[in-house]
Amino acid sequence: MSHHSTLLMRGPRRNRLMAAVLIPVVFASLVVVLLQATSKPAAAATYTLTKAAYRDKTLAGILGQIGGVLTGYEYLSPNPVSAAMESTCFQVAGGPYSGDAPAACWTPNGYPGYDRLGAPNFASNEVGSDDDYHVDFLDELILDQYGPSLSYQDIKDAWTYHNVGDWGPGDIANSLMRNEGLLPPLTGQAEYDRHYWLTEPYIENDTVGMAAPGMPATARDLTGTFASVTGEFDSVIWAKFLGTMYSMAYTATDVRAVLADASVVLPRNSWPYLVYKKANALHDQYPTDWRAAQGQLLAYVRNVYGQDNVQAIPDRNNGATILAILYGNNDYLTSLKIASLIGNDADCTASAVAGLFGVVKGMAGTPQEFKDKIYQSGAGRYINDLVTGYPPNIGNDYPTAQSFDDIVSLYQANAEDQIVANGGAVNTNDYTIVTQTVLPEKVVQVNNADFEQGTLSGWSTWTPSGTAPSGNAYAANDTTTSQSGAWKGTVVTDATTTQVKLFATLRGLTAGATYRVSAFLETDQFARLYLDNYGGAARYASVVDTDAEHNRLWAERTIEFTAVNSTADVGLWMPPGAAGASSIDNLTVTQIVKPTTTRYEAEAATRSSIAGGGAQSSASASGGQYVGGIDDGGFLQFTVTAPAAGQYRAAINYANATTDTAKMDLIVNNVNVAAAPFPRTEAWGTFSANLLSVPVSLRAGSNTIKLKLTADTGYVEFDYLDVSTYPQPAYAAESANLITNPGFESDPATQAPSAWTTWPGTAGTDADADYTETGGSFGAMRGTHYKASTYEVYTSQVVTGLANGTYTLTADVVGNGGQIAAFMSAKNYGASVPELTASIPSLGYPNWRRVVISGIVVTNNQVQVGFYSNSPGGRFISFDDVQLSIQ
Repeated sequence: MSHHSTLLMRGPRRNRLMAAVLIPVVFASLVVVLLQATSKPAAAATYTLTKAAYRDKTLAGILGQIGGVLTGYEYLSPNPVSAAMESTCFQVAGGPYSGDAPAACWTPNGYPGYDRLGAPNFASNEVGSDDDYHVDFLDELILDQYGPSLSYQDIKDAWTYHNVGDWGPGDIANSLMRNEGLLPPLTGQAEYDRHYWLTEPYIENDTVGMAAPGMPATARDLTGTFASVTGEFDSVIWAKFLGTMYSMAYTATDVRAVLADASVVLPRNSWPYLVYKKANALHDQYPTDWRAAQGQLLAYVRNVYGQDNVQAIPDRNNGATILAILYGNNDYLTSLKIASLIGNDADCTASAVAGLFGVVKGMAGTPQEFKDKIYQSGAGRYINDLVTGYPPNIGNDYPTAQSFDDIVSLYQANAEDQIVANGGAVNTNDYTIVTQTVLPEKVVQVNNADFEQGTLSGWSTWTPSGTAPSGNAYAANDTTTSQSGAWKGTVVTDATTTQVKLFATLRGLTAGATYRVSAFLETDQFARLYLDNYGGAARYASVVDTDAEHNRLWAERTIEFTAVNSTADVGLWMPPGAAGASSIDNLTVTQIVKPTTTRYEAEAATRSSIAGGGAQSSASASGGQYVGGIDDGGFLQFTVTAPAAGQYRAAINYANATTDTAKMDLIVNNVNVAAAPFPRTEAWGTFSANLLSVPVSLRAGSNTIKLKLTADTGYVEFDYLDVSTYPQPAYAAESANLITNPGFESDPATQAPSAWTTWPGTAGTDADADYTETGGSFGAMRGTHYKASTYEVYTSQVVTGLANGTYTLTADVVGNGGQIAAFMSAKNYGASVPELTASIPSLGYPNWRRVVISGIVVTNNQVQVGFYSNSPGGRFISFDDVQLSIQ
């Protein structure tokens, strides 16, 4: 039987999706019972969720998702809707997508797809498909068909069979799967999907969290899997955040608490985390004026390369979601109003907000208009729109119409699978769910990792003759070509400077721990993400002429390594070659759980149609040999062993010195499952960390993985195949902030803030040069250095009673430049240790930036942290939200 036949026939749940029989929903409140362990070893904590409560909340969440779309104003001008028009424009389920928006608020664009509710496109009890929920519902079908441990292969099979219609990244991902044979998550990566940055990864997958009620760690991971089909970078982070919130909402009574609890999912080295912080700070700054907060947020968020509509940037819209929840004060209609009128992609914002409120409040708290216009006492229908030409639809073998009760049943079946798979139980009237704790990723914070400080602060340079001249390495201010934000790090080679490195030194690594280093690169020649000085052999991953090959400019590269030293150098390396320029942006470093890996050498694999036998020698190859000379129709086949059935990662080390990406068929156990793309590398016979990683579904025991070259698809040389478990981030409880009065909020404006001391400079005359004032980055207050005349001052705090270990110091800072010296510092943390510093950016107020000092190795149970200025008169720096935590 073919896999597609299996897809159509698997299990009885398919009938639940297709059935026209209505299943009544009992409206009930959530019952939560916490059970405490009474003996050792401790039993897992559990809670009880009634089946009636699950159905009630899930139905309310679905109605909120759809109702939010029917209420919110997308891409509106003015942005947001003015206060004077608020009462006119905010109509529950009466916005542009309902077809009933007031003429004073919305000018129809003539496209029939905007009218999703009732006539003229649908019957009076029908709502048409939209990208805010059509893939959400498909996700549930896929989970139902393949079970809780589904693979990327399963998702590809489902998308290609059903032929998903979508906007932007989904449309491209579907084409990549159907026409080019690519597997997710490649289909969502910038290298292949130019719309990877867009909203679809999170708006189309957030309700996956409703299939994992009260299991936020499961929801985070599952949502991330689905989201990576159509995107990467920030959009996938936001998807995990929203999916986690939907899961947490089943055990909550206040959406604001859900927002705060789910924020741990946002990596502390990510821009989404800074947006979350900024939105909270703006709420504190403008406690009753969400429009003022939104105006400041729009000035804060950053561009993303390739954006074709600034109003669709995920940071803008998820920041708006946070503001709507904060200012709504747990009132459904207030938050829905703000989300609907706040501007940008507001139908999506309103959808996420209303869906969350639906799960928290249940049907009893759902707006009556949603019940009357969408649910209609169970008579309402969801329509997979294959008629109007509106792209969001499922093209093949998907129900034309579904009741909302049937959709709830599909979510419920998947939730039951997840509950059981995660150690819980399905009882007669309720569920016993094992409690999960969501922890933040363990990240290594890198100062100025995105170059948004406007300088190369935190970075070093190297050329064969020493430090790179300023014209050969610099922070480039280019809002149109930076991968995100306004800045990128750039290196240039020429006749004099034939190679350049631009690198950051990671500090405080744990020997024996494994890390993933990633960055986006672009080049008109050759560029490498490289790793060195970590205690092992130097490694690199290449990109070649990204603009010419991809017309997408940026490609992400990744290197995984196990640390031997406590430090390592990572960054951009432009090797010898033709003169040119390369750039790097958004370096991230995450600790991962070291995957269990088995290596299979290419020279030991079965091979066919290989010129000269194929095995060749190279000092850079693993074991000294590799395989080349594969002709059209030739293949390389590995026999691999899997300890258990499931999804594994196949990482293939290769070289491709052709002029384009080469493709080979990926054949697993004699089934052609996908195309494997091999982007260009620098030279034949040269190997380092140029790895193509693809997911493979293996059975327990012996398997075959074959790479076969078909005509006109380029040529590849192979070093080895590593088969491993899929690497996961390492998680750990967030360390407490050890700074006292970190935001200078303990006092009104003062010359002597609590817990901080002043050194008045060498002359002893500048005690008046530091003080606190309003206008903080996160709260009301900030620390400031300023004086009309020349001054020198140091504001510091000695943190005592520390456990010896490695710490990270961060702070929000801003300044106007012109100082002789201005920096954050850490010192006196051991005998004969250097003072560690991070320069203060000079971008002007209110352009706050986060600065980092990592790897502070405390050996004397204390550290002195502070801010130093040596400055002419009239220059200032400010600092806020100072955090010291164990690394």
